[in-house]
Amino acid sequence: MVKLESKPMNILLPLMSLLPLVAGCEPLPTVPTAPMIGAPAEVAALIRLTADKAILTGSTLQKTATGYTGAGYAGDFVPEGAKMVWTVPGAKPGIYEVRIRYKTIGGQKGYDLSVNGKKSSGMFAEAAAFTTIPGGKVELKTGENTVAIERGWGYFQIDSVELTPAKPAPPLKAVTAKLSDPRATPATQAMYDLLRRNYGKGTLSGQAQIPDSKYVQETIGETPAVQGGDFIEYSPTRLAKGSDPKNEVESMIAAAKAGQLITMLWHWNAPNGILDAPYTDKSGKKIDAHWYFGFYTTSTTFDLEKTLADPKSAEYALMLRDIDAIALQMKKFSDAGVPVLFRPLHEAEGGWFWWGAKGPEPCKKLWRLLYDRMTVKHNLHNLIWVYSSGTDPNWYPGDDVVDVIGIDQYPSDVSDPLSTVWETLLAQYGGRKMIALTEFGGVPDVASMERYGVRWSYFASWQGKDLGPRRYSVPELTRLYKAPKVMNLKGLPKLKK
Repeated sequence: MVKLESKPMNILLPLMSLLPLVAGCEPLPTVPTAPMIGAPAEVAALIRLTADKAILTGSTLQKTATGYTGAGYAGDFVPEGAKMVWTVPGAKPGIYEVRIRYKTIGGQKGYDLSVNGKKSSGMFAEAAAFTTIPGGKVELKTGENTVAIERGWGYFQIDSVELTPAKPAPPLKAVTAKLSDPRATPATQAMYDLLRRNYGKGTLSGQAQIPDSKYVQETIGETPAVQGGDFIEYSPTRLAKGSDPKNEVESMIAAAKAGQLITMLWHWNAPNGILDAPYTDKSGKKIDAHWYFGFYTTSTTFDLEKTLADPKSAEYALMLRDIDAIALQMKKFSDAGVPVLFRPLHEAEGGWFWWGAKGPEPCKKLWRLLYDRMTVKHNLHNLIWVYSSGTDPNWYPGDDVVDVIGIDQYPSDVSDPLSTVWETLLAQYGGRKMIALTEFGGVPDVASMERYGVRWSYFASWQGKDLGPRRYSVPELTRLYKAPKVMNLKGLPKLKK
C-alpha cells in the first residue's frame, strides 16, 4: 500500500441469491441443490434478477445493444449515486453464490455490490458484449432482502444478476512443498513448511509496522504472528534527501528473535527523475510530487521500459544500485538466520507505482531481474517471494520465481468477506501457491470469511487510526483477534533453528 494516502478500493465482487417466486424476480425452474454454507439443506429455485425489474437511480433502461435477456439492460451508471435495486422477499437464510451479466464502456470498471446495506467492491474486466462472471458469495437473511449494484467507477451496463445457494467449500488443495529457490536455507524452508501445514486450517494474524503491533499487544494482550516492515527509507533517492530508516531492519530482526514471522515490502523511490515539486496535471488535479512520494508514477519521469531496454544506460546502473542497497539490508536478515516473506513490486497492476506504469511486461522483467540479483549476485537464500500485484494473470512473473500469492484489499466495508477476489485467485493458483491477504484496511473478520469458504494463509493489517487496528473498539478488536481460526504468536510453533 501507499503509506501516505488512502487506497483505491479493492478488486472484484458480484453477488448471487435464490428463493421462491418473488416480486421483481424472474424465477427459473426449481433445481435440487447441495446444502448451503451456514444454512440447513434445502431445495430452492435459482433466481434471476433482471434489469427491467430493478428500481433505477441515475441510470436508464436501455435496448440499443444486443444480447440482453430481459426487457432491457441498465446503464450507464455515470452520475454519483447511480444504482439499481431489487427487493427480494421470502428468502431463506444462508450463503449464496453470485453471477453478474454485464458489459463495459471501455476498459475495466469498478462497481459496488450491496446486499442489505452490506457493500462489497469489485471489478468488471473490459467486455464489449454482455458477459457473465462469478461474483463471489453473499449472505441472505430470513424474509425480505435488498440487492443492489451501485456506481463504483461507473460506465458499465447490467443485464441481470443470478443467485444460487452456495455449495460447501471443498478442502484447499495442497501446494508445492518446495520453494522457488532450490538453495533456500533450512530456516526459510521451515517457515514455508509452517505456513504450508497450516494452510486451510487457520489464518495467521499479521500487522504492518511495529507500533501498531504494540498497540494490539497492549490493548488486547495478543501479538500478531506476522510482523510487517518496509525498506522504503533505505531507497537511495530518499537517503540522499536525509530520510532516516530508524533501524527498521534491526527492529524487525528483534521481532523475529521474539518469534514473529517477518514480511518486508519495498516502497521503492524511483532511481532518478523524481520531480520533487508540486504541479497541476492535465485534468486540473494538484499533485504533490515531492521526493517523499517518489514511488508514485505521478512523481517521477523514470521510464522502466526504456531503462530495461538499455542495460548500458545510466538509469539501468542506478536501478541496480537501488537493488544492491536493499540486498545489503536483506543480508542483515540472512546473517541473523531470519527468513523473510519478501513482497516487492506490490500493486503493480494498479499503475499508481512507477514499476507498474508501463504495463505487465516491463514489470515482469524487473521482477526476474530483482530475483536473480538477490539470489545469484548477492547469494541471498532466506527469501520467500510473495507476489501481490492483483488478479490479472498477464502480470504474473511465473511459478519459478514466486512462492506465495498475495492480494491487497481496502474495501469500503471492512466486514466484506472478499469472496470474489479469493475465488478468483483460488481458480488461478489453487494447488500451486498459497494465497495471503497481504494488506487489509483494518482487521479482517476471519470467522465470517470462514463461513464463505475464504481461508487466507495469513493477513497483514495496514496501519494508522483509519486503516489499522486502532479503528476498532476494544471488544471488537478482541473478537477479531481471538476468533477460533486466527493464529496469533502465542499459538505459533517455533521455527527450527
